[in-house]
Amino acid sequence: MKHGIHFFDHSVFTTAIQDFTAVIKEDPSNAQARLYRGRAYAKQQQYRHAIQDLAAAVHLDPSCWLAFYYRGCILRQIDPKRAVQDFSVSVLINDTQENFCSFLHRGIVYSEECQWSLAICDFESVLALDSSAIFAYLNIGLILLLHLDQYYEAVRQFTNAIEIDPLNIRAYVCRAQAYHKINNLSNAVKDINRAIHLYPNKSQLYVLRGQYLMELKKYELASLCIHQLGEMDEESFTSQPVQQALIQSFCQNHNKAIECLCEDTATQPEPSMFVILGKIQMKAKKTKDAVRSFKKAMKLLMTSAKILPNTFEAAEMYYLTGLCYMEQKSFLRARDAFSMAIRLHSSYPDAFYQRGLCRMQLRQAECIRDFNRALALCPSHFQAYMSRAAYYGSKGRYSKAILNCNEAIKILPNSVQAYFYRGTLKYQNKTFKAAIEDLSKTIDLNKTCILAYYNRAVCYHQIKDFRKALKDYGVLLLLELSEEISLKVLINRGLLYMELGDYANACEDFKEATLLSPDDSQIFQAIGICYHRLHEFEEAVRAFDQVLKLDPVSVDAYVGRGNSYMDNGHEARCKQAQKDFLRAIHLNPKCIKARICLGYNLQALGKLQRAWSQFTVAICIDPKCHAAYDGRASVCLQMGETFAAFQDTNAALKLTTTAPLLTNRGIINQLMGYLPCAMKDYQQAISIDPNYALAYFNAANIYFHNRQLSQAYCYYSKVLQLDPRNESAVLNRAITNTLLSNIEEAKEDFEKAICLCPFSAAVYFNRANFYNRLKQYELAEKDISTALSIQPNDALMYKIRADIRGKLGFNKEAVEDYKQAISIQEQIDSM
Repeated sequence: MKHGIHFFDHSVFTTAIQDFTAVIKEDPSNAQARLYRGRAYAKQQQYRHAIQDLAAAVHLDPSCWLAFYYRGCILRQIDPKRAVQDFSVSVLINDTQENFCSFLHRGIVYSEECQWSLAICDFESVLALDSSAIFAYLNIGLILLLHLDQYYEAVRQFTNAIEIDPLNIRAYVCRAQAYHKINNLSNAVKDINRAIHLYPNKSQLYVLRGQYLMELKKYELASLCIHQLGEMDEESFTSQPVQQALIQSFCQNHNKAIECLCEDTATQPEPSMFVILGKIQMKAKKTKDAVRSFKKAMKLLMTSAKILPNTFEAAEMYYLTGLCYMEQKSFLRARDAFSMAIRLHSSYPDAFYQRGLCRMQLRQAECIRDFNRALALCPSHFQAYMSRAAYYGSKGRYSKAILNCNEAIKILPNSVQAYFYRGTLKYQNKTFKAAIEDLSKTIDLNKTCILAYYNRAVCYHQIKDFRKALKDYGVLLLLELSEEISLKVLINRGLLYMELGDYANACEDFKEATLLSPDDSQIFQAIGICYHRLHEFEEAVRAFDQVLKLDPVSVDAYVGRGNSYMDNGHEARCKQAQKDFLRAIHLNPKCIKARICLGYNLQALGKLQRAWSQFTVAICIDPKCHAAYDGRASVCLQMGETFAAFQDTNAALKLTTTAPLLTNRGIINQLMGYLPCAMKDYQQAISIDPNYALAYFNAANIYFHNRQLSQAYCYYSKVLQLDPRNESAVLNRAITNTLLSNIEEAKEDFEKAICLCPFSAAVYFNRANFYNRLKQYELAEKDISTALSIQPNDALMYKIRADIRGKLGFNKEAVEDYKQAISIQEQIDSM
């Protein structure tokens, strides 16, 4: 017997069996020999002999708890009820720690039989006998987690297991899943990380971590997990080609994924495998290969009658084929594929939607029916609403398009696309403030949405909120823009600056725009206009020269260059300007602008009749051109034809009422002696444009003429508020102050007048009169002498200086001045 036990302990079961058999032959009632031989038979998987020996052992010694235990272990899989009975008898005989395995195995059988409460009782009995039995904690925890939904208690059981064995990977994984159930994702990730640290080559752990990180919205870390999976070479992982292919595809290793699936489809040609292969080929932009894969899948799916079944699986194959044709721009074939998908599965909203897109590309009105059908099948189809909005928008039905955007926003309240498109539709609908609200919402959702900033800036420009428009254009130029958008932003901002009268900044934007588009003549034209407004005429000429290099027949460039020559002030430049105006007229004889500019040019050169003719031709070309009437009126006035000038100005005023035209008519009325009519025109001009200085100045002159000095003073002051460098207004106000006895103010005005116009004889002459009235004869004599040095042949000034010198006692000098005055006057009279 001892010999047999020795071999049994050393796992030499054949020799042990022979020894125990010899004992049993000599003593058939030896229960211990039966027990050991039964156990040896079980080790050699001779379960029938083992059960016979264990049954004999129980019969010979009914108190042998080990015989019941081992027989229960053998019967556990083939007869669970008898196994439970044996384990129960075993624990009745011996319920000490020595026999805790009977409780453990009975608990396992109860678990397999779904008797959860009995199983938990047995596992708790195990723990009562041996508190370090990790397996019991894990089993209780799994029952609570998977079957009784007691997640917090499950976490406690797994924690107990971990406290006993901190290196138990299964405990960490189970607790992670329990944490996941109670939405404690951060702790779930921590436990999975610990498990990966203990077992870094287990692919399923990376899958779980990726899942939990995705739920935590930590997409970059989740993506890293999938990439780690793609780099793993675990045998269990590589034996699953579909999973491996999907992971390689996620990692953008499309060729590797395709290679993996091609090998698998060669040995196992199944429709689903070809569909997955086709999808990955689509991701790899190999649409022709994808179409072939889908066709192979269809062929495998066909019935014996070569007909595809009316299933979603078959419809999806045609749907995916249609997407491939869409990518290839084969819209007719794509439409037919989507139609086939709809025929096989009539409740396929995506197929209707994609067919609608095809029909939109083919300009077929039926597309709207497909979008409607897609929405009838799936009322939450966001893209269908957006596509329907795009269709109505393309037809100019903006209100209906906006309603579809509203529905899309109800589905996705934070959609950048929906808010942006609704904003652009509202812009097209001329509801700029509403468009700004939507574009602002777009920017709130996406701070770098370039087109939203651009369109909002255009809307602000439209409603004249220039400050906010400039701010948006400024933000845009700080972002990374394409050259096309940068060019548009610079041009738009330049035009906005021009509208604000800030020609310097406008010019800088246009110059920067020329770096992006050096062959755009219109940009150089704008630069020329800016320089002209800045009185930098030479620069303006150079800009217009560049326009004419790019576009030699540009009428506007010739007119612009001609105006720049004109405003330069030299007679030679005026003649060059005349040539440019004539070239413009030669290129376009009906160009009103060129004829008007030529008219003013001829007037400046003193060729009044020819100037009059040009203005008249302009009026014949366009009888409603008020500028031509105004120009002809100025020529008539210069020719002394006051009434004709009056008629032309009235004709211009019938076409448009502006402050300059009313002021011009006022001047004509004033020349004709109709001062009340002139004053009425000036006052009307002021009411139309309260900032038009010339109207105030002429009205002030009439007040001065009528000796209404207080009113004249107020109007001259208003002129100087609007135009502080108007020397005529300063001088006239100085004279008015003199007559009003505002001595100090008069002095200040005369000083300003001299600063503004230091070589004006009139200023010194009037200040001499001012000092003469104040009896400050020395200052008066000095100013009148200065006036005479500037204008030496003026008899009146000699006569006044003679009077002043007489008062100073310079009689001899006074007599000489009187003689000089008489001499000059005689010369004038004799002429």
